[in-house]
Amino acid sequence: MIPSINKIEQSYRDLVAIGQSPIKLYSGNPNEHGFHFPPKILEKVYSRYFEEQGYEPHPKGLLEARQAIMTYYEKQNARVSSENIILTSGTSESFFYLFSILTKPGDNVLCPVPAYPLFDSIAQLTGTRLRHYSLREDASWSIDLKDLREKTDDRTRAILLISPNNPTGAVISAEEIQEIVDWANQKNIPLICDEVFSEFYFGKTFPRPMSLAAPRLCFTLNGISKMFALPGLKLSWIAVTGEEALVDAVLDSLETRADTFLSCHIPIQKALPHLFVEGEAFLKEYRDEVKRRRNLAVALLTQSPDIRCVSPQGGFYLTAEVTKKLPQAEEEFVIQLMREKGVFVHPGYFYDYERGTHLIISFLTGEAQLTESLRALTQFVAAF
Repeated sequence: MIPSINKIEQSYRDLVAIGQSPIKLYSGNPNEHGFHFPPKILEKVYSRYFEEQGYEPHPKGLLEARQAIMTYYEKQNARVSSENIILTSGTSESFFYLFSILTKPGDNVLCPVPAYPLFDSIAQLTGTRLRHYSLREDASWSIDLKDLREKTDDRTRAILLISPNNPTGAVISAEEIQEIVDWANQKNIPLICDEVFSEFYFGKTFPRPMSLAAPRLCFTLNGISKMFALPGLKLSWIAVTGEEALVDAVLDSLETRADTFLSCHIPIQKALPHLFVEGEAFLKEYRDEVKRRRNLAVALLTQSPDIRCVSPQGGFYLTAEVTKKLPQAEEEFVIQLMREKGVFVHPGYFYDYERGTHLIISFLTGEAQLTESLRALTQFVAAF
């Protein structure tokens, strides 16, 4: 787990203190990069709540919001009952609920590596062990199924799938999904499917476990933070599918936890059905622009003979591997890049990359700044 104030972050703060502003090329916050949900729609849908100001919470979340999520999945040929959906105030809370109901201290969850470091913190809070299965860099960051099977033991309580992956941008294929579901069903292990970047899949039809296969128990996570560029409004959900007896048992535990906190903001719950309908045009424009910036970033990076970059299939991030031998460690390289070129990227070790020099880059940055930053990066690498 990476401390909140590490040597790299301290170097950034030191530069800011003397009036410099390195470009945060790692940032996946859409609002920082000019993506904003139409304020007039938000004003309109929120005003309906303020006119009524009623408060009748439900542990699972307001029915109208859960029905809107059910309809969202139906339009994508995925089936989940509104009764099998739990609203949360963020995907981190969703993971906390799931780790806490599925595991006891010493139990483990299989988690991909590389991966966003959030899971380490949640596992620590719940007493859960993470066992990491590898993603294969030599196969476009696909899952090493042999390693996943070998990491499974009698205390494995869930398999976590992240698709599109953060930070590799890899998307799990339909064939991989079927193999993983077959293995999970054989071992009676539920799947946790983190799909927060699913609306930013750059292919045709997003491959989703809950619709492509038949997991005995599956938890699908998503929310409006990435989907509608609304990270500040904190609305996410857990959609539970699978065999009825298993689903009913976990829903009871999830509802108990949700009822304890009732953390999900009522106005955004009431607004959600309108966001899905009135936000469609914004989402399409947003997605198209993200894809365009992805294409630009990949084109710029692949011009360098010293950088290897697998084009991400989805999400906001890509991994750039520096293939030439460098005289310093990854951390020192990132700090030197920031000081000399004003470009702040994350090193691979933040995400548990196992070898080599990897840089984590968000391609959400605007075209001019993205072009300037990536050219500075490639020139910096070439100078060694």
